[in-house]
Amino acid sequence: MAILFDADFHDLIDLLPDALLLVQGSTVIYGNPSATTLIGPMTGQDGLPCSLEQLFRTEDYHRILESASHQTAEAVLEATLLSSSGESIPVEVTVRQGVLHEQTILLLIAHDLRYRRRLEEHIRRQANYDALTGLPNRALFLDRMQHEIIRARRTKSRVALMFIDLDRFKWVNDTLGHAAGDQLLREAAARLLACHRESDTVARLGGDEFTVILPDMARGPHAERVASQILKQLARPFVLEGQEAYISGSIGVTIFPDDADDMDGLLKNADCAMYHAKSDGRNAYRFFTPDMHAEAQDRMELEKHLHKVLERQELVIHYQPIVDLHNRCVVGAEALLRWAHPTRGLMSPDLFLPLAEEIGLLGQITEWTIMTACQQTQQWRVAKKRSNLFISLNLSCTRCRELSTDNKLSELLQQTQLPPTALVFEITENIISEDPVKAMAMLHQLRHLGVQLWLDDFGTGNSSLSVLKRLPVTGVKIDRSFTPDALTDQETGLLVRAIVSLASSLHRKVIGEGVETERQEHFLREQGCDMAQGYLYGRPMSADEFGELL
Repeated sequence: MAILFDADFHDLIDLLPDALLLVQGSTVIYGNPSATTLIGPMTGQDGLPCSLEQLFRTEDYHRILESASHQTAEAVLEATLLSSSGESIPVEVTVRQGVLHEQTILLLIAHDLRYRRRLEEHIRRQANYDALTGLPNRALFLDRMQHEIIRARRTKSRVALMFIDLDRFKWVNDTLGHAAGDQLLREAAARLLACHRESDTVARLGGDEFTVILPDMARGPHAERVASQILKQLARPFVLEGQEAYISGSIGVTIFPDDADDMDGLLKNADCAMYHAKSDGRNAYRFFTPDMHAEAQDRMELEKHLHKVLERQELVIHYQPIVDLHNRCVVGAEALLRWAHPTRGLMSPDLFLPLAEEIGLLGQITEWTIMTACQQTQQWRVAKKRSNLFISLNLSCTRCRELSTDNKLSELLQQTQLPPTALVFEITENIISEDPVKAMAMLHQLRHLGVQLWLDDFGTGNSSLSVLKRLPVTGVKIDRSFTPDALTDQETGLLVRAIVSLASSLHRKVIGEGVETERQEHFLREQGCDMAQGYLYGRPMSADEFGELL
């Protein structure tokens, strides 16, 4: 392939980063060093120069010749170059016909496209795939969902859409850290993929939300089988940062075209069904039903009003008396939060606190409740000369986390001037179910502040001597369901006696709930209960009414 060039021109060609080929007829008569690097030795088995046809795919070879014969100026086209090692290399070829030493030649400059293609693929993946899990992202999911809807319309088939939310993901992040949370998402993604066919699409919308598209899917048993399999996979333990962690999933399922015939409708339906699965106890799947629409609208309206509940001063606290059984004197009250909704009337916290947690208002509501109850109690202590009066509030797992172990509670007590010993938090044993170490540290911190802790609903769960001994509680409330039956059911009576005996032996105060008659009061007093609460002494009442009672 020797060809004579001026020395300076030869040095210049050698510096070109792209492969340069000179072709006479169909024979390659020259290749610069970059061409040799890209292609390898350009000689045949017989040592003779190779032909241009050997270097390109047949269709590309003919396109190069055709472009050279029809173009007076240079032509640029993409082709596949065949290296001597057998690798197929995508290149951009610039073709120019010219004359050298009075001979017609083709000048080819081949630019390696592999880096550009890798870069384009990287950009494409970034635009369409989730970086953490490798699953399709929201953009690609929406594109595929639209494609499946169009195809289903044409073939008159069905498509199932699933929304999957990981339960307790926030707990994993808060407890084990974000690295463990990322590990959980990757493992969950792998388990979801294992539940599906190649034709299905599993995508991550963001956070701990995943979606699944099941094409050619009837509402029947297959979708249910897939949902059941997903729940089983997610319920298996995850090993995160060397520790076992357990989560679950809530799944909402909707069907095209049965439930909706457009993208927006399907997305709303799946989200609505998923919310129902979560609100029904989690670790479940729900198929969309038409009545869910009305409930979703109702929930949206409630959420809108809840955002302004503090601003509009619509929260109120009712107080139910707690009496000393030795002298029947009112010694405290349980503060019961209510929402005075402008159109729905008084609403129980069970109806709005879970929603408040979802939208991030639980901390503010908890702080307002504690502040208001403590402030009111201190006013009564001073005005009524009742220095022994205390206030109790229910403290759920979530609201307990909202308090954390910082100085927030100390500041509230300082502002209201209520002694810590006059504040009682009622907890249940499941407060330590999610993160025992953190929960116990927080409970001990509350006791260190001087706050009293009562174990509520004792006798209904897995309550035992070990639980009572382990938790730093100062009192035990016998569940209200036992009190009415204690006089008529021998086993219930024995259970109440055992609870009182157990708590008293551990020097815990015992409080009986649900007292409605004097006979029930007499029974509890005989067993050794210290305090009682129930309709016999008063229903939950406003602050003014409780002040009059005092």
